Amino acid sequence: MNMEKENIRKEIEAIDDMLSDLFEKRIVLAKKEKDLNEQEKFVLTTEKEIKQQDISLIKKQFANQLDDLSDAFVNRTNDNNDLFLNDNADFSTFKDSVFELRTLAKKAIDAGHSNVINATIGSLFDENKKIVALNTVYDCYNAIANSTKAAYAKAITGNEDFTEAIFNWVNQNNNINLHHKTVAAAGGTGALVLAFNNFLNPNDTVLLPQTSWGTYKVIAKNLNLKCDFYKLTAEDNNVDLQDLMLKALRIIRKQGKLFVVINDPCQNPTGISLGSENWKLLIKYFNKITEYGPVVIVNDIAYIDYCYKNGYEYLQCFNEANEKIMFNIAYSCSKTFTAYGMRVGANIILSKNKQAVENAFNAFTRSCRAYWSNVNHGFMEAVVKVLKENKEQFLTEKQQYINLIKERSEIFLSKAKEVDLPLYPYTEGFFATVKVEDDNLLNKFHNNLIANDIFAVKFDKGVRISLCAITKEEANLLPKQLKEVLEASKQ
Repeated sequence: MNMEKENIRKEIEAIDDMLSDLFEKRIVLAKKEKDLNEQEKFVLTTEKEIKQQDISLIKKQFANQLDDLSDAFVNRTNDNNDLFLNDNADFSTFKDSVFELRTLAKKAIDAGHSNVINATIGSLFDENKKIVALNTVYDCYNAIANSTKAAYAKAITGNEDFTEAIFNWVNQNNNINLHHKTVAAAGGTGALVLAFNNFLNPNDTVLLPQTSWGTYKVIAKNLNLKCDFYKLTAEDNNVDLQDLMLKALRIIRKQGKLFVVINDPCQNPTGISLGSENWKLLIKYFNKITEYGPVVIVNDIAYIDYCYKNGYEYLQCFNEANEKIMFNIAYSCSKTFTAYGMRVGANIILSKNKQAVENAFNAFTRSCRAYWSNVNHGFMEAVVKVLKENKEQFLTEKQQYINLIKERSEIFLSKAKEVDLPLYPYTEGFFATVKVEDDNLLNKFHNNLIANDIFAVKFDKGVRISLCAITKEEANLLPKQLKEVLEASKQ
């Protein structure tokens, strides 16, 4: 048996060598090809001369990915339809880039590599590179009786005191004057699924930010929805809403309904916050285009509680929406309460149209029952306890980490400016993103970062840096390293 395994391993390695050589030839031929098609996103070179060290580097990266490529080949050569799955089911191997890169970073550290930077993680880490679990939260959670933790929730839509506490927390400025209902969900992701699942029909289009959290597209694909994308910045790299407005008008004219996701404030991955003035402009515009049909605005506020100032002020703009506009605020307890694994969040339904709010609530209730039945009872109780009995201590402890992220961001932005590192216009929050609009350069840049033991997540048109997870020392060193790798990738 062992001899057979060794022989198979040798055959695989021989094939790997041949594939690596073929890949090198592929790169050289691609360079010579004059009429590169824009759809050839996998081409890793530009028209400039390829250096030998670049080829060796890419060969090394490619060799490490051969197993994944083999899986992908098998999936692509299989019949399009599975014997048992429905026609919409995507049964190709699912790869989550964050988890994969985090694993690669750990392997590099375990292999004894020095100066590994893991900027992939979307969770809050302290300066000792330990995940933050707020004591004020977990003291309350640990005070909950085990019998309560073991029990089902009090309602499919969440414990009433929890949904009331979450609405009051989001409405902490007392500036929301709309009909409302709150539904507990399985994290912020669950809150988003409720919206995606209930407002659109199969083959309808959802409007998403071009540079955004990839799971939006996964949810849409899983529900057989199409995606269109809007840019958040103009050519001068300032926040600009023109593309969003144009795409919104085009969709609502064709579809008779607009469903748009706006991840704000502290957008993932850019750190952009729109602010009240931009929201006023958007609401005024959405009011106007409701002549073509209703508008559903999904406001993903996952990172709102790490704004550097009060992040909730813009919500007063929602009061200016007409009766043909509905808001779904997707709220995540994961970030606010450092409870990523508890899987608790909420969808807050808002509109001037009272009946529409009631109808959405009833539809969401059925979706909850179908998808997850009810959410984590013990942690809902803990959130209520934190906000009713321990709020000031909680705010004080959380503020320490807001200050820490702010310090890291100031260091990172300052050093990025010194070396002229291109970034999206960061305002606040967990992430900043290196702006790379050329897809070929982006692929090469990201691969070269990995080869240099810098692990960060590639998004459409950029590479995200998790300020929430790197230390202040890393924030100081990283911009220069990023700039050097970026420039080298242009050669």
